[in-house]
Amino acid sequence: MPDPSHIEHYDPSTYWTSPARNFRSSARLHLQHLLYQNTLGYLLEPTVEKAITTTQQPLKIADLACGNGIWLIDLHTHLAKNNIPAQLDGFDINPINFPASAYLPPSISLHQLDVLAGPLPAHLLGTYDVVHIRAFVSILPTSDLTPILSVASSLLKPGGYLQWEENRGDLFLAEAPAPHISTEACDRVAQVLKGGLAAKGISHAWIDELDTHLARFGFQDTRLVAHDKRKQDYKGWTEDYLMVWEDVAALFPLKADAPEAPLSREAWVAMFVAAVKETEEGVVVHQRRVLTAVGRKVA
Repeated sequence: MPDPSHIEHYDPSTYWTSPARNFRSSARLHLQHLLYQNTLGYLLEPTVEKAITTTQQPLKIADLACGNGIWLIDLHTHLAKNNIPAQLDGFDINPINFPASAYLPPSISLHQLDVLAGPLPAHLLGTYDVVHIRAFVSILPTSDLTPILSVASSLLKPGGYLQWEENRGDLFLAEAPAPHISTEACDRVAQVLKGGLAAKGISHAWIDELDTHLARFGFQDTRLVAHDKRKQDYKGWTEDYLMVWEDVAALFPLKADAPEAPLSREAWVAMFVAAVKETEEGVVVHQRRVLTAVGRKVA
């Protein structure tokens, strides 16, 4: 297997904020949201929703790294059906995927903001009933969660809730529908990606103990709920990951520019094409489950 250490310029805190990822990345985010919802079955974790909807309204809810705002859009529909008034604010470092405000409900407001750059605008501090985070792992440069947990805590009201949903970005499981169908190319891609992250010292093992990290930071009533992905969604997850894998080609040097590199862009593309062919024969790639961590800010 090629040495993955060539991914020396990969920085997860900036790579996924490239403005070049516009309509295509937004379409992938719509698919990802659908798959998350199929897996979870809720927008607000049930105990969180019950707690906040019995308090004084209207609610204030923030979504960090909101992308194209699809979670907030669905949440608005859900709350409106139940006659629950709410102000829904989304924040993202890159506004390229934001819908035009003219097409959003008045309750939704999207803002360009690098939440990790600090300091946060003073008028946002201590104002939210819920802070929501989803699929943030790809932009965390290390397993030190103090910066993002500090942001979430500072935005929350006393007694407010953090809800964070993730799956392991360093774990890809390739499965074939029958023994005679090969998963070799998909396995090879997964190994290269995992090796590249390991070479950068990046591990996502902390996701399996996310509730513990919340508790150590000072959140109360923490819990971690695992939701197995549905087999009927495996094809959708596979297609979502294939779009990511295709984007990763930019991390590899062209053979003409770096003939001594362990893995060239041309070699990666050939590997990717072989993986796509396997998926056309029914091979699926998934990450087994989605984890939801919940914690309450000290009142």
